[in-house]
Amino acid sequence: MTEVKNIKRCAVYTRISIEASEHEFNSLDAQRESAENYIKSQKENGWVILPEHYDDDGYSGGNTERPALKRLLSDVEAGKIDIILLYKMDRLSRSLLDFMKLTETLEQHNVSFVSVTQDINTSTSAGRMMLNILMTFSEFERAVIADRVRDRVAGKKRRGKHCGGPPVLGYDVDPKNIKLIINSDEAAVVREAFILYTQYGSAKETAHRLNGMGYRTKAWTSRKNVHHGGEKFAVDTVYRMLNNPIYIGEVRHKDQSYPGEHEAIIDRQLWNLVHELMKENTPVAAGYHKNNITSPFKGLLRCGHCGGAFGISYARNNKKNSDNRRYMYYLCIKDEDRAERRCPLARIPAGDIDRMILEQMARIIKTPSMLAMVYNELRAYENQKRKTIKQQQRELEAKREKIRKQMLAGDDPAELRRQFAETEDKLARLKSQTEELGREQSVHDLLNTCDSIGAIWEELFPVERYRLVHLLFARIRIFSDHMIMDVKTDGLKSLIRELGTDESVTVSNPEDGDGKIVRLTIPLIMRRRHGRKVVLSPEEANQAIPEVREHGLSALALHLARAYAWMEMIDSGKVASITELARQIDFDKTCVIRDLQLLSLAPDLQKLAAEGREPETLSLARLREPFPDDWEEQRMRFLATAAS
Repeated sequence: MTEVKNIKRCAVYTRISIEASEHEFNSLDAQRESAENYIKSQKENGWVILPEHYDDDGYSGGNTERPALKRLLSDVEAGKIDIILLYKMDRLSRSLLDFMKLTETLEQHNVSFVSVTQDINTSTSAGRMMLNILMTFSEFERAVIADRVRDRVAGKKRRGKHCGGPPVLGYDVDPKNIKLIINSDEAAVVREAFILYTQYGSAKETAHRLNGMGYRTKAWTSRKNVHHGGEKFAVDTVYRMLNNPIYIGEVRHKDQSYPGEHEAIIDRQLWNLVHELMKENTPVAAGYHKNNITSPFKGLLRCGHCGGAFGISYARNNKKNSDNRRYMYYLCIKDEDRAERRCPLARIPAGDIDRMILEQMARIIKTPSMLAMVYNELRAYENQKRKTIKQQQRELEAKREKIRKQMLAGDDPAELRRQFAETEDKLARLKSQTEELGREQSVHDLLNTCDSIGAIWEELFPVERYRLVHLLFARIRIFSDHMIMDVKTDGLKSLIRELGTDESVTVSNPEDGDGKIVRLTIPLIMRRRHGRKVVLSPEEANQAIPEVREHGLSALALHLARAYAWMEMIDSGKVASITELARQIDFDKTCVIRDLQLLSLAPDLQKLAAEGREPETLSLARLREPFPDDWEEQRMRFLATAAS
């Protein structure tokens, strides 16, 4: 009678770190052939080879981001594999941590692995020890190779050689000599970008102009046939270009630059001029940014239109007689990086948004369910605190009694008196805490506390504010006409009914909230008052606007007045040119040109600005972008958009 062997389904995994698909018989083939021969030698034990190929060609063993390995693990989890065969253990991984995780996964699914060239039996403790030793040396070998590669790259860059990386606009790579050669068409775009920056002094305006001319970023396809680039210029793209020393014939390595073998596209004089302008346009210290200002709502606020996060920045009133006050704004991060603004919000006053969020916080905390929960939690905390204090009192009283006995026994009186006084002081403090806990607060006291949440908010430290709002809210999205707040209720169903008593707020349960989120929709109205954007509730919007201007003229009106004064200096002959005017008033020439362009606005639009009645669409920021000279087209652009 023939003995039936248990079938062992064997999968072969192969990997090399360089692409070798060009060769007819490469290392992957050799690895698989060795594994197949080994499986044939185990035919008597029921080993059979699976037809699927798990080959990773050109992937590092330093991580597990490999397509064939992922397919292999997926088949392991599906129960299709019993044994995995490898040419060497380091084919599976060169990272000890990754290898241990892979081993744990295989053990969970009762899958073993075999090295064809290494006699290792993982079923014994000695075999597992040898396996760990081998993997440790494999990881060390990978680290040594990485160090050698880094040293080789550093040495080549010190000699000015090109060492690969993403293609750079303006250059192509000579595949024979591995040397950068100028692409004349792209080099013209690079020169245009540098010249535009000297004219406008703004990366955003430079990107806008480049996009308007039809230029795009470097387009290239990787060896894995993935297309990159060919997109519109953004602000960060322009800054990376302007700061890349490769364009003046240098090669950068970390924080050093070395003379390169390639030819420069930009001359040193233009490079220095651009960087002097960039330095003048960066008044804050290096490493500091306006949007580094902390906000308790950081990570919660999202733009409802773009889906991106809101950052925070500020603007100052730079008038000579001003109090140098900061005006805080939330910025749509996605829109800030675009050359052309598309977000209807762009920036909104932070104080108005913060005030409205605090108002909703007060309403939420004052709901009966929330008050009951806070009251119960407070009682539980006080009871636990009372137990802890009693335990500490018993320990201190026992210590005091022990000290008293030592004093009677004649031990060191000075030291014992000091310890006795410290113990008495601690007991007095615990007694005071007990008396404080005895003054129980009623729900009415809590309600009064909630009414003064604004004052409490001012007393909190920034970290306490941050923790409070992140405990209460999951997300806050802001639109041009409403705000949506996702409140964490943790199953307080009655909160929906209680919040619904305010007809101005729409309350709902979102489908993606698992019943733990209550969604509030609060209407908003955005207007311009005295030249500044403000965010109002419907009730505030219906209130009469005082005629007295608290903040004086709008920014647009002030710049218009300044433009008329400058034009009068030119017309009267006090200055011969715009360049002389800029030098005399100590202003940047670009700023002078921008303001003088405002004089081409239609007279009725200028009148609206002078009276402070200009719509939001007729803002100074929008007028920084090119606008038509024809007055009728101007009215269509700035007034028709506002009316719609």
